[in-house]
Amino acid sequence: PTGKIKELIDKSFGSFDAFKEAFAKAATTLFGSGWAWLSVDKNGKLHITKEGNGSNPVRAGLKPLLGFDVWEHSYYLDYQNRRADHVNALWNIIDWDVVEKRM
Repeated sequence: PTGKIKELIDKSFGSFDAFKEAFAKAATTLFGSGWAWLSVDKNGKLHITKEGNGSNPVRAGLKPLLGFDVWEHSYYLDYQNRRADHVNALWNIIDWDVVEKRM
């Protein structure tokens, strides 16, 4: 990421690597099916949440910027039961310009 989204990631998490680690932890420790989310609050602070099943961060008053599906159907054909590998592949496909425009 570059620009404003990078600045907010660094401010909220300390670094991009720390953000990746926190996001991966949320995505891999969610029991069962659901989503990992990067969202922003009304004060402009970024948050990572993990939401079971079909829940989302809007319920907590957050604006979703990036949602990542960790339901087994989203990764089983490529990764079988290796959810962490699925999460690591995420970093190769994110369009950070699109994420930033959602702010």
